[in-house]
Amino acid sequence: MSDERDEVIERAARALSALPPVRAGAVARVLMAVRASRTRPVPLWRRASWWLEDASVSARAAGVLVAASLAIGFVLRGTVGRDEEFLPSPAGGGMAAQAAGYSGVQAVPVSMVLDLANATSVSVVGDFNGWDPAATPMRRIGGDGPWSATVLARPGRHTYAFLVDGVTLVADPLAPKAGNSDFGGNVSVMMVRTP
Repeated sequence: MSDERDEVIERAARALSALPPVRAGAVARVLMAVRASRTRPVPLWRRASWWLEDASVSARAAGVLVAASLAIGFVLRGTVGRDEEFLPSPAGGGMAAQAAGYSGVQAVPVSMVLDLANATSVSVVGDFNGWDPAATPMRRIGGDGPWSATVLARPGRHTYAFLVDGVTLVADPLAPKAGNSDFGGNVSVMMVRTP
């Protein structure tokens, strides 16, 4: 019985190992195509795609491409590079932002206005200036006009309020409310977008 199996396997192997018939001129056409492709230089993008198609390096290549894309994206958006901290100007111009947790992200100037006629002093406090009452004092426009200041805030969500006469936190009437703050008053929310 074992002799029959070996004979069957050998016949199958001979039948499968025989080359299929080749049409006349097919080999010549293939060789001409190979020769023609060698005379033209292969573009760089084609060579790179061949490298990426190779299964042994495709995962590595994908990792390299993702890392390079992220690095280029961060550099172009300005989130990597400079580590600046914005401080209040010596002249009290009201430009302030705290850089903690946002190093390298470009701050955006945001105008704040509060129309409160009976206040004697107003300042803007928020997470962008460390809730410091002295960081962003507001100035009255005209003799009895609204109070105004400009703050620098990083892109993202920020909570803030107006500190009136050094004691009362007042939420911005023109902005959404964030509920009670840790400081005992209502605060407002602002979304700062990248310019």
